[in-house]
Amino acid sequence: MLKIGAVFIPVTNVNKSVEWYRDVLELNHVGNWQGDEGADFYFNTEKQYLTLVKVNEKQPTKFTANPEYQNTYYNFTTDNIEESHKKLSQKGVEVTEIYDDGAIYGFDFYDLDGNKLGVVVDK
Repeated sequence: MLKIGAVFIPVTNVNKSVEWYRDVLELNHVGNWQGDEGADFYFNTEKQYLTLVKVNEKQPTKFTANPEYQNTYYNFTTDNIEESHKKLSQKGVEVTEIYDDGAIYGFDFYDLDGNKLGVVVDK
């Protein structure tokens, strides 16, 4: 059966982003690619990877399906949406308010490159 092996996120400064994803999201840094062209992380409790890929200019990490909201391409999940929101806020991360979207609660946040990332929890 298939499952997602890694999510790739474009960043303009790999080393600064490594620090941010390690310290803010508390991911395990596996290592940098040769020439600092990227870096790999894994989640503490899952064998899923998040990979940073160096780009020369910011890339879109969202799309518009509804004129009132820009969707992210993927979401992180959590067991406690309020705790995750509070923790990121306390670390100085730009976060949106928690929203109720029918089957889920969620919020968005932004990394150093302004990449919009989402966090959701099922009701």
